Amino acid sequence: MIGQTISHYKILEKLGEGGMGVVYKALDTKLDRFVALKFLPPHLAASEQDKARFIQEAKSASALNHPNICTIHDIQENDGQLFIVMEFVDGETLREKKGTLTPKQVIGYGIQIAEGLAAAHEQGVVHRDIKSENIMVTGNGRVKIMDFGVAKLREGPMLTNAGTAVGTFAYMSPEQIQGLDVDRRTDLWAFGIVLYEVATGELPFRAEHQAAMMYEILNVDPSPASTKRKDIGAGLDAVITGLLQKDQSKRTSAAPEVIEHLRQTPSAAPAEEEEKSIAVLYFENMSSEKESEYFCAGMTEDIITDLSKIKHLKVVSRTDMLAFRGKEINSRLIGQTLRVNYMLEGSVRKAGNKMRITAQLIDVRNGFHLWADRYDRLLEDIFDVQTEVAQKIAEALKISLTKSEKESLEKKPTDDLRAYDLYLRGKEFVFRRGKKNTEAAIQMFQNAISIDPKFSSAYSALGEACSYMYAWYDGDQKWLGKTIENNQKALDLDRDSVEASFGIGMVYFHQKQFDEAQRIWKDVIRQKPDFYDAYRWLGALSDVTGDYDDALDYYKKCAELKPYSEESWMHTYMTHMRKNDAQSSENAMRKMIEVGERKIEVNPDDIIVLSRIVGAYAHFGEKEKAYGILKRITELDPTDGLAQYNCACTYAVLGDTKEALACLKNAIRSGYKNMREWVKADPDLLSLKSDPEFIALVGEMR
Repeated sequence: MIGQTISHYKILEKLGEGGMGVVYKALDTKLDRFVALKFLPPHLAASEQDKARFIQEAKSASALNHPNICTIHDIQENDGQLFIVMEFVDGETLREKKGTLTPKQVIGYGIQIAEGLAAAHEQGVVHRDIKSENIMVTGNGRVKIMDFGVAKLREGPMLTNAGTAVGTFAYMSPEQIQGLDVDRRTDLWAFGIVLYEVATGELPFRAEHQAAMMYEILNVDPSPASTKRKDIGAGLDAVITGLLQKDQSKRTSAAPEVIEHLRQTPSAAPAEEEEKSIAVLYFENMSSEKESEYFCAGMTEDIITDLSKIKHLKVVSRTDMLAFRGKEINSRLIGQTLRVNYMLEGSVRKAGNKMRITAQLIDVRNGFHLWADRYDRLLEDIFDVQTEVAQKIAEALKISLTKSEKESLEKKPTDDLRAYDLYLRGKEFVFRRGKKNTEAAIQMFQNAISIDPKFSSAYSALGEACSYMYAWYDGDQKWLGKTIENNQKALDLDRDSVEASFGIGMVYFHQKQFDEAQRIWKDVIRQKPDFYDAYRWLGALSDVTGDYDDALDYYKKCAELKPYSEESWMHTYMTHMRKNDAQSSENAMRKMIEVGERKIEVNPDDIIVLSRIVGAYAHFGEKEKAYGILKRITELDPTDGLAQYNCACTYAVLGDTKEALACLKNAIRSGYKNMREWVKADPDLLSLKSDPEFIALVGEMR
């Protein structure tokens, strides 16, 4: 079969073989994705009963749509061979992991299994063959229940001969052994066996032959799991005991009960001192129209804004999440990169005035789902959905919201959906960058304001876009006036808008009114002590004015607020260079490389991160590596002013004056023209200070 193409599926390799099927990995040549194909073995194909059971597997499983159940895409027949097309799951079976997991991991995986079973049972589907070999764990820790090969719809016909036991023997329930009717409690028994096995590394019932095994299952109570491992607590013991009750009437009767009990066990509860930190991935656009991308992105950013209002929740900012927009990522890897414990991901399907939003909260340390929900609503309910998502996350993380936090979350940005739609479109244009897109964004924000003159967020977004026109694309002083004007209007409408206050401070910085900028930014910090950008720019201001010790204090705070960002370490190494502290500068550079390389592992095309860490490679004499990265940056985007400026600094460190000046010229042409004081004080450009062309270029800047 290997190498053959059946229908539009090219078979690549054999994955495994069981009593009811042979499974291959294949390439779906139409949709360019990997899938798994499960074929009924030829020696069983002659049996109409097995064919019927095989078709029933697809029918029952395809009705299920849940993150913890392997998705069935299709069922086909080719030259008399029936096969199911299903999701390709890349990972390990729980059997491979048994005995290696901590009690907390066992509980976490158990919650995911129970969530999958709850979804199946709600649809009337009983698996009947739950075992550790049928449960996969993906690379990012997500559990997938596989092989509904002997599943039976309660409403469907009984396809198994009377008295015939179907299922893997060691996991079979007393009622299966006795040939009695089975229901969801049969799955829960097998689930108890799996929990026991993965927790202790051994099965609760063991015997040398089938008759002895039957006797054990029917008559012997297994030793508590805690007698096999000292770190297994009474809570997990109780859950397993409830699942392994031989009398069905005494057995835990529903998967939601198991979920509740597992979440209440001490090992599953988060530690009191645990940091509540979260990253919100950009929601996936599932709509048929590509244009709906702006709606998904805007909704994601509004959820980030809402979560940021919760005092005891540390939220990765919108600007830091932009680098991961539209990227295929591993949840555990992004958790390590951004130093967060939790991640929110979801999707949006928009059609006319209706929308379907799905969201799930994941513990990125183990991939376990803490909460998930689906919202089928009208577009006019978008604000209610965003508020509910934020409140559900707080509830799942056991964060008690204050009255003011609840009121802040429930406050709508605008009552007019037309204005909100224009606002979201404007945000999308800002994301795309460039002068034309920024001008389009300004028009969108102005149109939103004309519909709703009290739309505070639209004013602050307009102020932000005007500041970009000044800093990157135009340089005309009129844009600074417009920035102040619009941010002030935002403040008049919402006195708590620290973003608007910060924007006004940036205008004063560009106007070289450093005392006024400093006053405003310190006031921002008093209102919101974790406002990263205020610390960052206070540090930059201190660098420009020569207050290096203050600058280092501000950058230290930046590193605490964003331990996943290389930016603070870049500024730190430069400030130490200004102080002629070579050792401290080198230490900061090494830290910048460590943090930056983690981000590049997640997003290899992040040119800002690349353009920052390449300078450190140059300082450490890794010329070949530095030149390779510099070439890569130019290939990715030669028009990014900030990246080109950073490249100019690296070329200067490498002693390549010609390329340094070319990149600086390109940076200015691309918009990096309003940072003259910074450029004059940049220690990486010391070798160019007396160069006439450099002096002329700096003279062009403001």
